[in-house]
Amino acid sequence: MIGNIIYYYYIKKTKQKTLDLEAKIKLLEKQKDRAEYLAERTDKKAIIFDIPVDLADQEVYLVKLSSHQNSKNKNP
Repeated sequence: MIGNIIYYYYIKKTKQKTLDLEAKIKLLEKQKDRAEYLAERTDKKAIIFDIPVDLADQEVYLVKLSSHQNSKNKNP
């Protein structure tokens, strides 16, 4: 009789642990999905903000290049 009660509580405890672990897994999967979404969104924002910086760098390079060529042309 006591063995059956102990076995019943053991089974109940094991099932509860399984349910708790399944709930934790679902929560972790949701957190992982959210983190991946935020990382992808951040990457897209970084790309969008990098475009004007790259364009500005190209403009500065072209200005320096043209001023350097102008200085070469002035000194024959």
